[in-house]
Amino acid sequence: MKIILLNTINNIGKKGQLISVKKGYARNYLIPTSKALLATEKNIKIFEQNRMYAEKKESKKINQAIKRVDAMKLMGSIVFFMKSSKKNKIFGSIGVKDITKTLSEIGFLVSKNEIKLPNGLLRYLGVHTIIFSPYKNISTEIQVSILSI
Repeated sequence: MKIILLNTINNIGKKGQLISVKKGYARNYLIPTSKALLATEKNIKIFEQNRMYAEKKESKKINQAIKRVDAMKLMGSIVFFMKSSKKNKIFGSIGVKDITKTLSEIGFLVSKNEIKLPNGLLRYLGVHTIIFSPYKNISTEIQVSILSI
C-alpha cells in the first residue's frame, strides 16, 4: 500500500516521502495516528502544493535572516559602561536581556533566543564576542565592549 508520510519515522522514511508499506501497518497504525496519508492522486497534489508553499515560506525566512545578519555586521560593536572593581570585574553582569534592550534602543528588534553567549554571562571588562543567530544555521558574531565608568 502506498502512503505519504506526514512525519519522519525511524527506519521507514522522512516527512513527505512516498513509500510502500504493508496494508495492515498503514490501516491500523500509520493512518489512524495521523502519521501518514493514503497516496491517492488528490492527496499527492495537495501535499505537493503544501510542500511548495512551505519551501517559499522557508526561503522568505532565510532571506530576512540574511538581511538582518548583514545589518548587524554593519553596526559594528555594542558598548556598555559599567562600574567595576580594580580587578576588572564589573558589578553585576551583562546578559541576553541587557543586550537585547540595548539593541532595541539602537533600532534593532531582536528576541532573546536569537542571542547566544558562548561563555555565559559577561562579568569582566574588555571585548567579548557573542553570536547573533536569527535562523537555524545563519549567524554572525558581534563584539560587545564593556568599559569602566
